[in-house]
Amino acid sequence: MSETLEHIAAVLSQRGLLKDQTLPGHQEVTGLTFNSRDVQEGQIFFCKGKAFKEAYLREALERGACAYISEQTYSVEAPALIVKDIRLAMSVVADFFYKKPYQAFHLTGITGTKGKTTTTGYLQSIFQEVEGNRSAYLSSSHFDDGLEAGTSHMTTPEALELFRRFDHARESGCQYFTMEVSSQALKYGRVAEVEFEVGAFLNISPDHISPVEHPNFEDYFQSKLKLFQHSKVAVLNKDSDHFDRILQAAQSSETVEKILTVSMKDESADYYACEVESKPEGEHFTLKTADFTGRVVMAMPGIFNIENALVAIAIARYYGVSYADILKGLARCKAQGRMEIYHSKRYPIQVVVDFAHNKLSFEKLFQAAREMYPKAKVTIVFGAPGNKAESRRKDLGQVAGKWADHIIVTMDDPGTEDPQKISEEILVAIHEQKATAQVVIDRPKAIALAFDQAVESQEETVILLAGKGDEDTMKLDGKDCPYATDTYYALKKLEELDR
Repeated sequence: MSETLEHIAAVLSQRGLLKDQTLPGHQEVTGLTFNSRDVQEGQIFFCKGKAFKEAYLREALERGACAYISEQTYSVEAPALIVKDIRLAMSVVADFFYKKPYQAFHLTGITGTKGKTTTTGYLQSIFQEVEGNRSAYLSSSHFDDGLEAGTSHMTTPEALELFRRFDHARESGCQYFTMEVSSQALKYGRVAEVEFEVGAFLNISPDHISPVEHPNFEDYFQSKLKLFQHSKVAVLNKDSDHFDRILQAAQSSETVEKILTVSMKDESADYYACEVESKPEGEHFTLKTADFTGRVVMAMPGIFNIENALVAIAIARYYGVSYADILKGLARCKAQGRMEIYHSKRYPIQVVVDFAHNKLSFEKLFQAAREMYPKAKVTIVFGAPGNKAESRRKDLGQVAGKWADHIIVTMDDPGTEDPQKISEEILVAIHEQKATAQVVIDRPKAIALAFDQAVESQEETVILLAGKGDEDTMKLDGKDCPYATDTYYALKKLEELDR
């Protein structure tokens, strides 16, 4: 795939983004990138980020970049397009270069504070049941675009990578593409040129409040609501906090043509769940819609996952997927690092590995644990990340202090911050709830301690390992360090205890 620099300049000019240009005449462009280490011959290099240095541009040019796009001119001899907004320019250029690849398949965007990855997983499982179908997805943990698959580095990638994934899905003949859409992606225009056939809004509660993300809840909420500016069909959870505002945003959107609703409380919803049975091996419920009433069996436990399943069902039905395929997909779907449950053969100990990492997901995790194991003592092992979402330290501490019988605070991707300092901030919130906690910074040791103390207590115990899910790296001292996953350490300890 290729385009010319002149055509790209013309598109930026038409969109009112181009401030200045230095063109050499005819120049073929073979690709787009913002990573100076990955530049290939003939690509345009985008200069972006607060920490950007001219040295990155020079490296890119040495590696064969044919031109650069930036908000300012640099002292280099190279063709340049100077723009007013580099982030929006990335979306506009990517959309033009790849020729709207998302129009080749059914594109679904999912946002919300909790449940994006699980809902994406449900849809992927359902679509795999459709005969002759190929489907792609992007989640905060993994991606598969039809040509490449691997571990994700962010919930929603930058526009250049996102459109390349779309292009791969088109090339490989995918019929469906499901992706998580983060508040940051919506706020900073990563999906500015994307047109979602379906946009789903799962729920909302305060999260990602920090100097480097959202200054307050209103900014976070407004960013999330932007999804409806890019969606043809809106799927809404009537049980979400602030539902009236979510509904109003969907109704006032110039692009939304149809609204579908789901609920576990309001039987007037288009997709309604009732007669719920919660079991450690999964959730069972009755689904009622205008054209179907029947029993749904889910392979994943956690009553909160029913809301996610309802959203997946609504989306799949909009695309014409049969109820038979939907039921089969939900019955076999288990998401790694989401409500993974294991138990000891010798001791009354259950362990739940879950990605719960914000206030809403913490509350839902505790509620699920209490429902599944009403007589058990609840121990939680958790931490909070560094360099972002500072509000979580207070939120998670307060929830743990309210719900847990025993708390062990440990590290969870401290980044460049001191994990001891983060833990102390969490402790303040725990103490506000008149609760106590231990601090064990080394996460594997913290997990082992939780098991040892459960054995020593001789009481029925459910251990919640929260925050990491199936993540196999730990952000520490500015690096992604290998981490064997919470599941690994839990199973290792169970094997040791059950010998």
